[in-house]
Formats: sequence, structure tokens, C-alpha cells
Amino acid sequence: MKKLAEEATMENVLESIKENKYNRSQDVMDFIMALEQIEENMFISLDAKWGAGKTFYVRQIEQTLDYLTRKAKKINIEENVEIAFSKNPLGSLQLKHTYFPVYYNAWLYDNHGDPLMSLILNITKACECYYDENLSGNTLSDKIISLIDSFSFSIGCIQVGSNFGNVKEKFSGRDILSVVKTEEEIRDKVKEIFDSIITENVQKLVIFIDELDRCRPSFAIEMLERIKHYFDDDRIIFVASVNKEQLIHTITRYYGDGFDSTTYLNKFFDVNVCFPEIDNSFREADEEDENKSLLYKISDELSDYYKLTFRDYLIYKQRIHSIRSKQVNGDVMQGILFSVFVSIIVMLDIVDIAEKQKFMSAESNILDELFMQIPTLYRIACRLGNSNDLSDECYREGYLEIQKVYHFAFSNRKEILRYDGKIGMHTNFKEMCVGICNGFK
Repeated sequence: MKKLAEEATMENVLESIKENKYNRSQDVMDFIMALEQIEENMFISLDAKWGAGKTFYVRQIEQTLDYLTRKAKKINIEENVEIAFSKNPLGSLQLKHTYFPVYYNAWLYDNHGDPLMSLILNITKACECYYDENLSGNTLSDKIISLIDSFSFSIGCIQVGSNFGNVKEKFSGRDILSVVKTEEEIRDKVKEIFDSIITENVQKLVIFIDELDRCRPSFAIEMLERIKHYFDDDRIIFVASVNKEQLIHTITRYYGDGFDSTTYLNKFFDVNVCFPEIDNSFREADEEDENKSLLYKISDELSDYYKLTFRDYLIYKQRIHSIRSKQVNGDVMQGILFSVFVSIIVMLDIVDIAEKQKFMSAESNILDELFMQIPTLYRIACRLGNSNDLSDECYREGYLEIQKVYHFAFSNRKEILRYDGKIGMHTNFKEMCVGICNGFK
């Protein structure tokens, strides 16, 4: 079974561009055209919760900028990349600037001693493909080696391209500050590196920093401070995709509860952008493919009610899709109840594990809330009230039957409970629900 929640690999990112999955192309285009208007150094935050799809989005922007710059500079473009953009309006964009985009996953490098050096090495590795013949790789290597002596850091086992063998060799075993430099000298060396990368190759350097809110506090804070201090160059734009709420918590843990973390964080960002929501039209197509079965109707309404992130939605739908049991759906009331309880159990497993544990022991009141708020569940309760009438009285009568099933089936005290409802049901109803959720029934 193929996972619905795909990883943002280059293959998947290019496929998403080719197919315009979730109608993201216009959002990518809008962001790039906004970048075109920036004429100075800028630090942009792209704010959304974890699992909303930020990584896919910024990697689509990165790949689009890369493709358009290669096309403008007549640099070789791989066949699979050309095919992807030939199917998408993004491939025909006309830009006034050329861009060198760099994607940096901060979480992969937060074990390094100095975030600035790991970032510069990532930039250095990525820039090989933009070299003109008049730019020597050794020249850039020499400038980076010169910068090394200004820092105390531990870089780990980062791999760099063949042009930078001297850089890698220089890093080996270097964890102690050898030569103390002034801040002005360090800034000058950083500027020299970017002069080599930008001036002779492209007009703008766009650095996408991802997963910063997942890093250890000291690394995240030092990354922000290093960037603000050393990257004050009108040719450089930073885009940090973050969950600002989590990043504020990270800063608070580092500096203490009395620290104004929100104000501190805001001083780093020049522009705050809210992440554009995924177009929900793909849900309608999903519903149509599944013939709007009861299980899928309930699961979609629960997804909307809990406002799942994009990733959690895909995980939830994947688990619902994996259910192949003949026990669910149909007009038989027990089958309808399987659809009800299975969809709720799977949802609680994703959004609130503590509530799920209570639910599985008949100690939860969540059904009171859900049956009133989820339209399909409300109608099921009314149907149990022996009428198609959606009146409160009919609902209360039917919901009483739901409660009888729930407390008898899920209680751990079955030996002292007696089921006196009117629905014919298996005595091991709970165990069957669990088996269906696990794909065993």
C-alpha cells in the first residue's frame, strides 16, 4: 500500500509540480512573483503548524527558481526536471532576476557546533552547478578555508563536492579555535564568499531554512542571530518555514518564562507570511472515488471538525482507506455502528491519544460532542429514533441507543452490565472495532 503522506523527496516534489497536486502551482507562482519585488536584504517567516505541507511548498519554490535560472543561463537541465515543468505553467514564467536557491534542513545539522559554517558549506555544495568557466572552484575553496580560522566549530561528516576537497580536509579534526578574528574580519570574509557565489553567477541568493522549530534551542537561536549578523546583504533573501508558536516555546525554554520571546523572535523577521491553505477540492474527488460510502462521509466530516493539518489528514485517510472489512457500511445497523466507532477511534488515535484511551474504556464523553456537531452522526442518531425526522426529540431517543451500545461494548465491567438496547450486536463488538482499525477484520 502506497503512503498518502509522501516525503518531500526530489522525485515526489517534481511529480507534484508535474501533476499540480492540490492546486499548488498558483501559490508557488504568487510567492515567486513576490520575491521578484524585493530589492533588499529580507528575512521572511512562512508560518504554519507542523504537518501543514510547508516543506513540499518551499521545495516546489526552490525547484522552480532553480529551473528558471538554469533555463535563463542555458545550464544543463535534467530530463525529468524538464518534463515536470513542461506540464506546468511555472515552467514558462519570465523573471527579471536570476536566483540561486538553497534548501537547508536545520534539523539535520543541529548537532553541529556552529550553524553558520554548516549553512555556508551547504551553500557551497549547492553552488557548483552555477559556476561559470571564469570562476575557479579553488578560489572559492580558499575563501572558505580562510573563513574557517575565524570560528570554533564541529562540522561533523558533511559531504562536499569534488571542487572542495581542500575544504573538507581543512575541516578534519578542527574543533578548537585556532586564530581569533575580529567580528569585522569575519563579516568581510563572509561577504567575499557571497561575492564569489552571487556576483559572477546569479543576481539573488534565496536560502530556505526549514525545520528550525524542531532544533535544540541553542542551535535555533544561534542560527537566527548568526544570519541577522552576518548576512546583511541586499542580494540575499531568507525564507524560514516555521511553526512560530513552537519556535516561541523553544526560545522561552532557552531564556526562561519571564523572557519576551515573541518580541525577540519578531525582530529577526522583516515579513511574516501565513502559509496558504491546501485547496480542498481534492477531498471532493476522493469522496467521489469512494462512492460516498458512510465510512468516508463520517471520516471527511471528522477531518473538517478537527481541522487536521494536511499531513494528518493524509495519514487519517490512509488508515481509513486501508479498512477493507465487510463489517462496515451497509444498511444493517451494526455495520453502520462499526463505521461510526471505527472512524472515531482512528481519529482520536491521531489527535488526542489520552482521549482515545478514555474512549476505549467507556470513560469518555466525546460522543456527546461529536453526535451533535457531525451532520452524518446526527442523522444516524435520528434514524435510530425510528424516524427520518431530524427533531431534537427523535435525536435524543436514537442517541440513547448509541450510548447503550457504547457503554456496554467498551466498558471493562461487562460482568455487571446488561445490554437492554434494541440493536442486535456482537458481544465482542469492541474487539471487532479494534481488529477493523488494525486491518485484521
